[in-house]
Amino acid sequence: MPARTAHILTLILTLLALPALTGCGSYARIKLTSPLTGATLSPNLTTRVYSYADENTVDIYLSDLTPEQLGLPIDPDPANRPVGQIVHIHMFIRPSPGKTPIEPQASNCSIRHLILAPGATGLYGGGGFLLPSGSASSGTFGGSISAGTLRLQAASPSFNDALGPTGVRASFKVKENRELALTIARRLEEATPRDE
Repeated sequence: MPARTAHILTLILTLLALPALTGCGSYARIKLTSPLTGATLSPNLTTRVYSYADENTVDIYLSDLTPEQLGLPIDPDPANRPVGQIVHIHMFIRPSPGKTPIEPQASNCSIRHLILAPGATGLYGGGGFLLPSGSASSGTFGGSISAGTLRLQAASPSFNDALGPTGVRASFKVKENRELALTIARRLEEATPRDE
């Protein structure tokens, strides 16, 4: 095989592998469990990013929608909107060993979980204790929440709250991407139901 053909073939194979490589080393698992009904929700969150202001202030965004879907304008017709979920975890203080209480009732993060159902939208909100791993300035940020709590905070009239008050567990390792984080933050605000 001529060297030029081998070089072109190597370049093509590398380009084909890029989508798989960009997700390497990142993951997100979240599980909501209702203590009242036993109902559970465990979305497959394939879009995973974070941005930060400083080591105490980190915003993690997780979604099962693609970056392309998240960047589209919201269709005025609810029936035409993408169905999926967006999770926003906002760490507002990094725990410090020996100085920060690590107890079930302690909280250092707020959690918002938006569910975009066919023709209906519901926002669950609450908080928990986020135990981070890694530095926010490193380009990769991880952590876990073992005993967060959420409840329905806002919903469109046709939204069915199948969970009620719920517990949340999460673990993640995500890459920094300020631009995509801003896009997801905008979509979350635009899609959140408002009182009319």
